Order: sequence, then structure tokens, then C-alpha cells
Amino acid sequence: MCFLIIFIANNLVYSQSVDNSIKTIVLDAGHGGKDPGNLGTGRYKQNEKEIVLTVTLMLGKYIEEAFPDISVLYTRKDDSYPTLRERTDFANNNNADLFLSIHCDAFTTSSAHGTSCHVMGLNYSERSMRVAKKENSVIYLEDNYKENYDGFDPNTNESYIIFSLTSNIYMNQSILMANMVQKQFENRVKRRNRGVKQTPLWVTSSVNMPSVLVELGFLTNPDEEDFLHSDEGQIYMASAIFRAFEEYKESMDGKGEVDNSDKIEEKETKVEIKKKDEVIFKVQLGTYLKSMKLSSLFEGIIVEEVIKNGTFKYFVFASSDKKEADRLKIKYRSGKFPGAFIIAFSKGKQISVKEALDLQNK
Repeated sequence: MCFLIIFIANNLVYSQSVDNSIKTIVLDAGHGGKDPGNLGTGRYKQNEKEIVLTVTLMLGKYIEEAFPDISVLYTRKDDSYPTLRERTDFANNNNADLFLSIHCDAFTTSSAHGTSCHVMGLNYSERSMRVAKKENSVIYLEDNYKENYDGFDPNTNESYIIFSLTSNIYMNQSILMANMVQKQFENRVKRRNRGVKQTPLWVTSSVNMPSVLVELGFLTNPDEEDFLHSDEGQIYMASAIFRAFEEYKESMDGKGEVDNSDKIEEKETKVEIKKKDEVIFKVQLGTYLKSMKLSSLFEGIIVEEVIKNGTFKYFVFASSDKKEADRLKIKYRSGKFPGAFIIAFSKGKQISVKEALDLQNK
């Protein structure tokens, strides 16, 4: 079924033939060029703009391989800086059926962690306004932003009245896609689910199609920052969004289940094999007689729980770099885990730290 809808958004008149099938998707890697996005903890040379570009291009490749009939378009494929208006105009001019914008979150405290998705809506909270002001503030990088955005000022609450004029016709589809993304993040990648938020964002309000802004996690949280900078972390996040897109597409075109998950499983398996073959250092935080996974003890920390001989052991993934493991050990010893120590693995089996260093020096 196909019908015509005409609506007004941001003083522009749009007309679109609404068809539930997915023919074109626009992927938007946030920030870029002179806008680095958030800087995380400062421990890495790469910032938000590089991480989201890698994940976005990876996601696009998965979609192109699985669904060659779908046109996958990108607002940027390099370290360029499209303005917010250029991103939304690009999606509208190409009559996209779905718009996904990929970002990483940040907060003033390092304990904040987890993923979230943001869709357009007026039922937004104070926390959603924080995200909105952070993401919308990139327009300040433009000399003529007042003209380009019709006087919109991201830091003035009154400016957000403009979003009340935006049509909510794609709200249900946007929420559906966002919920599917969050489900994949939580169930397959074991990320904390911060939920789907209604947030007055320029990029999701100015497109005439279902749209979702995805926050992959907090770069200001050291553990999530390490994960999102790792190859395996980027692969898992991209494949999770792909699985959500695949599920969303099936629900939209109603053609029955199309299982393209084998290729994604293969990519994830290769990551696991790589992790088993190389030397990995972890920091053991403690051993307990009962499960502490849901206690406040590990709040803000991404831990691995291992049950052995009736005891519960908790590890934090460090890296293949012993110096990074030493840094993490010192960090946790100075906090709630004075007995934290380093352990090492090779090919999936625990070995001594000396053996691990000897293997690396061969």
C-alpha cells in the first residue's frame, strides 16, 4: 500500500510517497572534520568522530552485502564536516526510507555508562535535553548558523518550541527501530540499556522519514571507551545495529523472515578466535561466595563474571598491552578493590603473566 502525505516541518513543505519497504537508507556518522565530537578520557588519540565513522562504514558494508537491492548512502565517508542541515537535506533529497545517526555519549562523571537511542518527540526529560543541547551545539561551528537554522539556538530553551511544528507521523516506526537497536545492544553485546528517549534533536526532527540517533556508549567511562576503541567492540556494535535493521526491514516489508545472520556470526566468531589466539591481560577485581553482578559494587564497571568451584570471580578486560593492564590495576586498587591483580590468557587459557610476556617477546 502506498499513499501520499504532505506535512510541514521547520517552515518547509514536504511531500512523500509513504511505502513501508526499505529502498534507501542514509547512515550518518556524527561530527567529523573540525568537529571531533567528545574527547573521552583523553587517553586515546582518536575521538568520537573516528569511532562513529568506523562503526558507520562497517554497518553500511553489512547492509550492502546482505541486501544488494538497498541503496546505502552516507552523509560522510571520510573526515569531512557536513553541517546538520546538509545531513538532513541529503536524506530528504534522496527520499530515504530510514535515517540512522551514530554517536558516542559523554558525561561529567566517569561512572555513567550504557547505550541509548533518541527519536524525535516532545515528551522529553531533563536528561534528554542534555543530549539535545550537546548534539545540537555543533551548529556553533558555523559562522552563519542563525541564518542557516532560522534563528535556532541550541542553548535557549525557547528555541525548542520550533520542534512542536514537526510532524510525528514517523514516530511509531522510529521507536520500533530504536527499540530493536537497544534490544540487540543489551542481549547480544551485554551493554546497559538506558532506553529509548524522545529528544528534540535537529537531525531527527528535520528529516521526513523514520529516524534514530544511536549513542554507542560513554567515552568518558574508561571501560566503555576501551571497548569502543577496540576492533571487537566496533564489530559487535556495528553487527548489533545491523541485526536490528534486518529485523526492522522484515517488519516493514512483510516478506517473511530473511536470515542473513550467518555472515555476521562469522565476523563475530573471527573476533573471538583472534581474542583466543593473542595474549590478553585482565584485572581480577575479587572473588566472592555469591553473585555480585547486580550489586552496587560494580556500578559503572563492565565486568566479566566467571563461576568456578562455587565461587564468583570478576574480571575487567584490559588489553594485550601490559602497561595498560598495570594502569587499570592501579586505578582499581586505589578505589574499592585494593586486592586487584593482573591475570593473563593465551588461546583462551589462563597462563602466568611471565609466560604471557615471554610469548609477546618471541
